[in-house]
Amino acid sequence: RIYIDRMILLKKGEKLPLPAAGYKHDFIKLQDAALLKLRAKLANAQRWLDNTKTTVTPPGWITKTLTTWRKKGAELDRKVAENSLSMPSIINLPNTINEIISFLNRTEDLGKLWSKFKTTVGSSSSRKSNTKDVIAGFATSMEKVLPKAGSLSNHLRIARQIKISLAKGEKEAFQVIVIPYNSDLKQVGITISDLSGKNGAVFKAKDIHSAPVGYVRTESVPPYGTSHIGWWPDPILDFMDTAAIAEGVAQAFWIRIHAPANQPSGTYHGKLTVCDKGVPLLKFDLSVRVYNFSVPLASPLPLAITFHPSDHPLITTRAEQRKWRKTNDYPVNAWKKHRQRWANFLSDYYITFDSLYAYRNWAPDFDILSHLKAQGKLGRFNLGYFWPCPKDASEQKKWREKTIDKIAPRYQRAKALGMIDHAYIYGCDECTSDKFPALERAAAILKKVFPGVMIMTTSYDTSYGADTPVKSVDAWCPLIVNYDKAKANKARLAGRKVWWYICCSPHHPYPNMFVEYPAIDGRLLMGAMTAKYRPDGFLYYQISIWNSRTVIKSGPFTDWNPRSWTSYNGDGSWTCVGPDGIPLPTIRLENFRDGLEDYAYILKLQDKIKTIENRHYGLSAAQKAWLTEAKSALNVPESLVRSLTQYSGDPQKLYAWRDRIGNIIDRAAW
Repeated sequence: RIYIDRMILLKKGEKLPLPAAGYKHDFIKLQDAALLKLRAKLANAQRWLDNTKTTVTPPGWITKTLTTWRKKGAELDRKVAENSLSMPSIINLPNTINEIISFLNRTEDLGKLWSKFKTTVGSSSSRKSNTKDVIAGFATSMEKVLPKAGSLSNHLRIARQIKISLAKGEKEAFQVIVIPYNSDLKQVGITISDLSGKNGAVFKAKDIHSAPVGYVRTESVPPYGTSHIGWWPDPILDFMDTAAIAEGVAQAFWIRIHAPANQPSGTYHGKLTVCDKGVPLLKFDLSVRVYNFSVPLASPLPLAITFHPSDHPLITTRAEQRKWRKTNDYPVNAWKKHRQRWANFLSDYYITFDSLYAYRNWAPDFDILSHLKAQGKLGRFNLGYFWPCPKDASEQKKWREKTIDKIAPRYQRAKALGMIDHAYIYGCDECTSDKFPALERAAAILKKVFPGVMIMTTSYDTSYGADTPVKSVDAWCPLIVNYDKAKANKARLAGRKVWWYICCSPHHPYPNMFVEYPAIDGRLLMGAMTAKYRPDGFLYYQISIWNSRTVIKSGPFTDWNPRSWTSYNGDGSWTCVGPDGIPLPTIRLENFRDGLEDYAYILKLQDKIKTIENRHYGLSAAQKAWLTEAKSALNVPESLVRSLTQYSGDPQKLYAWRDRIGNIIDRAAW
């Protein structure tokens, strides 16, 4: 069935008819609830303005802006009451009401932040001229702070000090949000001193990197819905040190801390300074704790992730994108000159340079894979894609030519390089049950010809081979909505692995990694949810679908197009391309890695427990108490993750879970 609405057929030259009598009245009547909300907001705004006279007075533009928008709202309400709105204004009434309420909320929120900053932090300005009206707050790496919309109070923590903890080898980040209140700032940056620890230990400033967060502009409501259309934080502009910030804009700076593998454990203290043109504006205390254990160089969870830059034109963009493909600055072209750099970049996020699919001219890059192996960073990689194997002998011969004959030399090369245990063969992408006999034929042949290589599929078998004729698949990979822990455990007893994956689905309440979704979604999925449900691996179909006209050359407000697959923003696209084709991470990619590092904490704790339990002599009372506490900590608290659709969006709850594990591991000094 097809339903068509809001369409009028007109003859050539015929004018759009006026709405039927009573339409204006009926349409305005539908806005009664929104108008009541607007009136309440106008009254609250006036009360807030009156109260500021007895509290910390905000900068003049706050009261001026709030007064201006309050007058706009009052004028709109008057025209509605007098029935004097024009037809276009009536049609746009819902948007106008929402816009006024949004601006009132944002401006009032900025005023509250100002008051809180002045009463909590006080005047920490290092220069007296033109900088007294700048504030800064902190946000976690798991939050997305809109620069020009939304409530900032929900994310910003106003404090004199920020504390971060991490393991050796780990990367952990936080955000500094800078807001100028009375004038634009031209060249804002964050500087951090060396941090001092006990016994002369030093955490070097070179291991702490600051970069402006970049913003991408969404244009419409995506299939999964959104709370905001407009500017969203996403790319991290590692090629920039400073950013210009307009009055009233909340600019985020990504502070990424990397603890070297040989960094002495302990707590380090130093200073974080907000500067403009190199002149200090605000100073804060920074405390970094380094645990006495390390996270691994390679992913703690097996991954199968495609990095194969491509675009996805719409019908409306097909012609122009065809032209863009001929230019050097088109992201799909620009990255190629930095192939090794991209491979190194991805390995820093636990991702191996790989592809699930048999793209034209694609083959495993064994030079890159060997480089990763030498560094201890090699993860899983694909030897080739397989399709369902036909029963007909002549058709099966063709299947062998395009499958077996292509994979065979790759198999021998991987074997010669000593990396066959990292290899897998993927195929029959999301196949349905009618193709299961052909899937089994394919898997059986592959297992016989290429022993020791895992055969994996995302075919739709929710029994993971238990109730179907498919017995030769080594690893089943269901969408997370179809992951059943009990069935997965049963499959493992039969020698099969069960991974899981996300793609353009599922949507909330399940976690996903779209531009508009909370950043904590990705971290929870790869960390706490993986610890709770224990999939054997994670698969993702693509992280480099790029539809932008050109690479990102400036910021923080970029011209990067966040649209990736069809009308989704960020699905299949966790990376961006910077000047000259260099790699740029996104907030989503950072949280993906942080989640895997959280999972590494769990695996480290498991190893500690196993080591102590396997001792052949009696345990002390302290060791027994530690074991009890450690085993309890392996259980992900339901206050953090109750299920795949019920989980906390509070970063502090995640930190509490993670730091508890870190502290327990640290105390196991024996």
